[in-house]
Amino acid sequence: MKNLFINLSLLLISILLTIIVLEFFLRLAGHVPFKYFNSNSPHQSIYKVDKKLGWTNKKGIYSSNINNNIISYKFLEDGSRYTGFDLKKNLSEKKIILIGGSFTLGEAINDGETFAYQLQKNLNDYEIKNFGVGGYGTYQSYLKLLNIFDTIENIDYVIYPFIDHHEIRNIGDASWLEFISKHARAPVHIPYVKLDKKNNIVEYSPIKYLVLPLSNYSVLITKIQKKIMRIYLFSKNKDMKLTTKKLIIKMNELSQKNNSKFIFVNLSSDKLKLRDYEKFLLENNIQFINCQIELDDKHTVQDDVHPNGLANKKYSSCILNTRFIKE
Repeated sequence: MKNLFINLSLLLISILLTIIVLEFFLRLAGHVPFKYFNSNSPHQSIYKVDKKLGWTNKKGIYSSNINNNIISYKFLEDGSRYTGFDLKKNLSEKKIILIGGSFTLGEAINDGETFAYQLQKNLNDYEIKNFGVGGYGTYQSYLKLLNIFDTIENIDYVIYPFIDHHEIRNIGDASWLEFISKHARAPVHIPYVKLDKKNNIVEYSPIKYLVLPLSNYSVLITKIQKKIMRIYLFSKNKDMKLTTKKLIIKMNELSQKNNSKFIFVNLSSDKLKLRDYEKFLLENNIQFINCQIELDDKHTVQDDVHPNGLANKKYSSCILNTRFIKE
């Protein structure tokens, strides 16, 4: 009995020493424990949990202090961001729907600076509805569009502003799920898609990012939780571009089914990817507008990657100048 106790003690000590050594060398290599971001861009109170979408915008007026500037967000009952449309006007007005991520939403800028707001100022015959949600990719935007068509009528146009980072958001990537959870300062649920052996889209319900106890103190535990998520979300077919293209086709078909014109607007993409998408869209008879500009310091929010008011004015002018939308 005494020998058993000694052996168990030695085993436990060995395990503990191994953990300490691994922790030391991981930290020496520059790895850090899991930690939520300290960010106000935007304030997380603007979002609410959604069982199908993962999260969505929440009705209300919110403010956030970004670089000592008070940024205001106003969301209507349906979760769309205010675009300046006179809410007393006839709600049967023809509509233009915008879907997408934070570039569409107008993250870190005021309501009146968003390109959706600028479009509304110039298209008086339409009601512009901005359903952009921070962190959304193509798949969540498609799910959002399904909800929109179920609840809103008289939609003439659906505009999808695209950045190529949407690709990785669509496929259940563990690193993206970790990042968005850190940004939200809580474990986030995210829906995703994969391709089967025949390259057909397979849809998955939202999955929650795993945060293990003590991961905020231990690099080793942080590594373990990352590995668990990568194993769980592993897929042999991770063709992000092909997956995204198939989702775009589904968006276009859904719009056509509801007698709406679908317009793909590129805002930020790698040059090679952009050429490939342009060719793909042309082959599938999908309207394409390239509104990409250089997102340098002049065109981004200070200490932030998101387009500022000037960039949004240029996006609005680009869309209007193509004259694809009948005024």
